[in-house]
Amino acid sequence: MKKGYHSRQSKLFGSIPRSEYLGVAAGFAIGMIVQGLTGMSGSAFEIAGAVIGFAIGYYIDVTYYAEKDVPVEELE
Repeated sequence: MKKGYHSRQSKLFGSIPRSEYLGVAAGFAIGMIVQGLTGMSGSAFEIAGAVIGFAIGYYIDVTYYAEKDVPVEELE
């Protein structure tokens, strides 16, 4: 995320934005399904799915939930 911005969506485990966590979990699950359907061994599909899911979650976070930081002087 760009400097001076923050995410306004809820955080899981205190630090991970919800869309990124769900993207990793969904990508990993889809990777497991694809691996099962193709009958291949290894974890390449799971890792690729998790990376793609994280990228999609990060894009959603930056595009729809980024909010500019307000300086402390303007709050008073």
